[in-house]
Amino acid sequence: MPVPGGRQTCRWRAQLSQEQGIDEVGATFKAAIETELAGLRGRDLSGPAWALSERYRSGEMTEESRGFAAGQLQAYLATRVPATFAVTRRVLSELASLKPDWAPTSLLDLGAGPGTATWAAAAVFPSIEHAELVEREGDMAVLGARLATMGSPGVLAGAVWTVGDACEVTGPKSDLVVAAYLLGELGRDREYPALERWWGDTRGELVLVEPGTPAGFERLRAARSALVSWGAHVTAPCPHDDRCPMAGADWCHFAVRLERSSLHRELKGARLGYEDEKYSYLVVSASPPAVPVARLVRSPRPHKGHVRLFVCEADGLGERVVSRRDGEVYKRARAARWGDRVELDHPI
Repeated sequence: MPVPGGRQTCRWRAQLSQEQGIDEVGATFKAAIETELAGLRGRDLSGPAWALSERYRSGEMTEESRGFAAGQLQAYLATRVPATFAVTRRVLSELASLKPDWAPTSLLDLGAGPGTATWAAAAVFPSIEHAELVEREGDMAVLGARLATMGSPGVLAGAVWTVGDACEVTGPKSDLVVAAYLLGELGRDREYPALERWWGDTRGELVLVEPGTPAGFERLRAARSALVSWGAHVTAPCPHDDRCPMAGADWCHFAVRLERSSLHRELKGARLGYEDEKYSYLVVSASPPAVPVARLVRSPRPHKGHVRLFVCEADGLGERVVSRRDGEVYKRARAARWGDRVELDHPI
């Protein structure tokens, strides 16, 4: 990456801390999952969990072949839903911090699963009054509706569930449209028609989330190009609407840390009580947003007397150096995290 001459001063706009703790809606969702899985042990779900994991790894978990065998719904609830919730909540929290005065009242949750993104949206945007959830699998929709009876916020209790194909069902034009971990399940020939339909359903912000893999990022980069050509503006994570500067073996992705339940650890054969879920995401709007001047696309690299920041900004990818002489900014640079937003002043 090029290193521009001169020192840089920075104004910081950090993401919400991962240690802020889980909110009331998140705690209720966690309790609902635990209630649904009560009495089940690792040995009850180890087979279904392994089979489900193999389907994801092999790329066979497409929307058309997404049916769940016995026990796989519960395995999905134990192993995938916590990570999906943590990631979606993080992405929506970033959107909320970029648009602090925005108060969406309607939500369209595409490929909703058990309503994970709707729970996350309810946690971040309490202004949402109406939610429509589209899910292909009837059993999954039934599970989601059952979870919504376990002390959920009002928007979930009154949500409208539609069992159908998220590429074909025409939802209401909504303030917030979310498709979390759905685009990669469609197949290349269905991605663009789906995006066009979803964009047509968006009155405010369209949020796309994919795994933080090179393949997941490539899907979002292609989606970004298409959406910008249709008049969308990038809200996050990019600080511009120009062509994505990522090239070669590099890809734009981030990570969120979440706690594992004892059942989760048992099913994954894990010793650690947490896991880091990597993800890529894209948020676009019909109106130009207040975008960050730069975003950290890698973890900051501290050295003696200075910190190197790897950023994406309007001019592309680059490095910025914050010196100890920059005082308070230097302290914040040392505490910065991968994915934070930074406002960079001109070289001095």
